[in-house]
Amino acid sequence: MKPTLVTGANGHLGNNICRQLVERGEQVRAMIRASADPAPLAGLDLEIVRGDIMDAASTQAATAGCGRVYHTAAAFVMWSTDPEREIIQPCRDGTRIVMEAAAKAGIDKVVYTSTTGTIGFSADPGTPADEGYRNNDPHTAYVRGKIAAEEEAFAVAERTKLAMSTIHPGLILGPRFFKVSESVKQIADFVNQGAPAYFDGGFDIVDVADVARCSLLAMDKGGDRERYIASGEHMTIKQVFETLAELTGLKAPTLRLPTPVLRVAAGLMEVGARVTGGRPMLDRQQVDEFVGKYSYFDSGKAERELGYTYLPARTVLARTVAWLVDRGFVEEKRKSALRLDPSLKGAY
Repeated sequence: MKPTLVTGANGHLGNNICRQLVERGEQVRAMIRASADPAPLAGLDLEIVRGDIMDAASTQAATAGCGRVYHTAAAFVMWSTDPEREIIQPCRDGTRIVMEAAAKAGIDKVVYTSTTGTIGFSADPGTPADEGYRNNDPHTAYVRGKIAAEEEAFAVAERTKLAMSTIHPGLILGPRFFKVSESVKQIADFVNQGAPAYFDGGFDIVDVADVARCSLLAMDKGGDRERYIASGEHMTIKQVFETLAELTGLKAPTLRLPTPVLRVAAGLMEVGARVTGGRPMLDRQQVDEFVGKYSYFDSGKAERELGYTYLPARTVLARTVAWLVDRGFVEEKRKSALRLDPSLKGAY
């Protein structure tokens, strides 16, 4: 059996894909950057190769001799002073390099991890989007980069006749992260700092293990150049905070901030970030992308064609909080304020 390559293998989704592949007996080649910490892959029977998807030579070396590729590597970053170089280029150009290397290596099939952000967001919570939708008005550099990357993936697949499916996860939470991702950061910030207010909008909450499993299903059963939403249960921002409050004993915010107020506050945070060299808690692009929008999606196609299923949102949030607490992501001074729900014990 030829090895299966996973790019971004030390990431939240990447290491969970590796884990599931190893569990079902596949030979796995895990591609991580030269500076990356391999700790998320500790204890797994796999081959680690060092490389960078922005470097064609190391990417070609990683794909050589493989049969399948899961491309998860991307710059999952919401703030940068140079978004073109740090966010958009790694998404767009890195994806093109991976796809071209896969085609040159004679790879049987690629599963590319996109995002529901390329499908789009709606101001109407009653209209979940499906795979036929396109985001024609992206605001954040991350979503713009992922749209460009998806276009590259399809273009290379069409030109080279490389078999490919894409998956489009919702808000990925759940355990087995070894650094806090942009998605998990929202939960970690609430646990460590609380939240003074909430805003209108909502997300589909999906567990990383379900997204990893959908990736494997898309590889085995997915149609060529087909898109599959790997999403979960719909929750408003208010419901997320209320559920987190139940799980942690912390107070959920009751103050709702309207979009114009948030946009002004975000602009001030951006000014402060440029002065301090840090990152703002919120920036105006994020407000324009997410506030007042509903990231609600229909996973029906993946359910029908692949057999995809997903955990309830409360379970996903419980698994996320339990991992945060157990793995030292909660500040010591904050732990005394927690009154953890019994469901967190053994949640993952």
